[in-house]
Parts: sequence; C-alpha cells; structure tokens
Amino acid sequence: MDKKKILHFIPAIIFLVFIFSMSLLFLFLPKKDYSVNEKRYLAEFPKTTFENIVFGDFDTEFETYMADHVAGRDFFVGTNAYYNLATGRNGSNGVYAGKDNYLINDPIDRENKLESNLNIFAEFTKANNLNTNLMIIPSTGYVMSDKLPNNHKDYLDEQYFDTIQENLGDMKFINVMNSFKLAAQGGDQLYYRTDHHWTTPGAYLGYLQYCKSVGLTQMPEEAFSKTTVTGFYGTTYSTSALWNTPPDNIEFWENRANLGAVSVKITEGEKVTEHDSYFFMSHLEEPDKYPTFLDGNHALVEIKNENAKGGKLLVIKDSFAHAMVPFLSEHYSDIIMVDLRYYKKPISELVKQHEINDCLVLYSLDNFATDTDIAFLA
Repeated sequence: MDKKKILHFIPAIIFLVFIFSMSLLFLFLPKKDYSVNEKRYLAEFPKTTFENIVFGDFDTEFETYMADHVAGRDFFVGTNAYYNLATGRNGSNGVYAGKDNYLINDPIDRENKLESNLNIFAEFTKANNLNTNLMIIPSTGYVMSDKLPNNHKDYLDEQYFDTIQENLGDMKFINVMNSFKLAAQGGDQLYYRTDHHWTTPGAYLGYLQYCKSVGLTQMPEEAFSKTTVTGFYGTTYSTSALWNTPPDNIEFWENRANLGAVSVKITEGEKVTEHDSYFFMSHLEEPDKYPTFLDGNHALVEIKNENAKGGKLLVIKDSFAHAMVPFLSEHYSDIIMVDLRYYKKPISELVKQHEINDCLVLYSLDNFATDTDIAFLA
C-alpha cells in the first residue's frame, strides 16, 4: 500500500483510537458522585428494572449517566464554553462573561409570575393583619450594567419595580434600586463576580435601607469584626463553565458583642438542631462556601439574640436573606425565617403561634418573579 493511501486513512484511525480510548476510560476510571466545578451531584447508574427498560426510561437515564461521567468532562465542557465565547456567542449558556471577570446571569423572561406572586403576598398580609415590608433586590445585570458585554438582552428591572409599586396592597415597598445603582457607580462590589448573590457589603447596604425605612438606628460598619476568605466560586461560575475565571473573596461581619448571646435553631421536618453562631465555618472546606451564612437553605430557622431590644420578625425569603438577617438580628430578639421552597405548613399558623406582627419579604428579583412555591402561601 502506497503512502498516499495510508495518509488517507490516518483521520479515521485517529478517530477510532480516540473513541476506543474514551470507551476504556469510561469503563475503568472511578466514577465521581459530585462535580466540584458544576456544584451538583452527577447522575447515578440507572436501575435495570423491567419498567425502566420497557418504557424507555433506562435509555434516557443511561445517556445522562454517560454524559456526566465521560472522561475529561470538565475539559470538554470548558472548551465548549470558551469556543462559544470566541465565536461571538457570549451568553449562550445563560451567563454573560462581562468586564472585570464578572459572570452575570441573563435576565428573566418577560412572561413571569411577578404580578401574581405580589398579589399572593398582598392577600396574605391582609388576611393576617401583618405589617409587611417588601424588599426585592435588583438583578446583577441591571445594577452592574457597565460590566455587561456590548450585546446582551435587556434587563427590565425598572419596569418590574413599577409593577411592584402598583401591586403592593397593604405592603410597604423598600426600594433599594437607586441606592444600589449609586453605590455600584461609586465602585462598591455589591454582587459576587462568580455568583448571583449579593456580597456582605451589598447585604449591609440593604440592611441600611431597611433601617431607614422602618425607623431603626443602624449599627455602624465599625461595630463589626470582618473576616475575609479567598477562593469562593459561586453558581454562575458553575453554570458558565468558564473555568479560568478567578475566584471571589467572601466576607463575614460579626459583632463580637453578641458572642454567647445568639442562638440559631434549624428545623427540617422532625429534625431540630441548635447552634450558637450565624456562621457555619465548616462550609468553608466545601466547594460551595455560601452556606456558611446560616447553614444554607432550610425550611424553618429561628434566630434569637439576647442583646437585641426589639420584638419578633417573620422573614419570608430566598437565600439572599442569609447574608442580611445577621444584621437584622441586632434589632430583633426573635427572627423566624421561612423558605417556602421547603416549608409546607400554613404560614398563618406560624404567625398565630409566635404572635407575629412584623414581616419582611426578602427576595432577589429573579427568584421572586419566577418562584412557583409562593402559590402555596397561606
């Protein structure tokens, strides 16, 4: 066989060697349960039951299993993300690669549940005779618009905030939009670069706006001892697959005067645990460090501060509240924090049981406008 014919077969030979090698690696490499970069559990091998095989579920689940455990998955996922970026498809995976290493989620769909969710909370407030304050945190893309790439979808936060103002019922709206815009223009980092949450300085600014609105004297920044931890990667980093993005710092502000005075009781179903700090530092050893604030998402969390002179506050929230509630605890001796994604009992019973008058509804705009669990509020 002459050399030209041999060269003709080289691409096919390389392809076959690649496929054979990847198959061997898939078979013999140990399978991981969790992806550190993607911050999620990987698919398990599907159950080989009669129903699974007959009805086609096995095939679908096996394809997912193979995709999750292919050798070099992080490399291929990352390569695809950077290829999209290089070919002008920034944001194709739902995250924009912005300036100064900001990774920013694209805006929510225009068709959303914002108005209906507002009406549900307005009815809940009226039915339970609550003094309810509503705080919705604007999107990173709106506040940090100068960090976005040139081509991006429109962030309609201003329109959504107008909708909020028009559908409050008996609630009071604490509008932080202007203060956040001004602070961001002044150089404050209010949102993480690699995560959708606000930073501790961002949460503190939200706390200042809350105090101003309800007439509380805020604790000055100097009252808090600050701990800075490096190496934080958030959910937008995981979604983007832009693995070369540098990490964030994450800060914990603690009033040393409250040491020994704070208790945190976490209830998940029948399991109840009690702790003596807002900050669960063991999470710093894990891939996801944000649960260091109040141990992450739980159905029901009750926070007591013996040094606080105020009364009780019900906080209905998403995970943005975790960084701000420790500041609020300076003023309320008892905070009952509820996450509607996990708490399935009637909130009205909780209001009666604890004799609650004051309520704070605290969500990011993205979550509030898309949350389907709010429909079960009662």
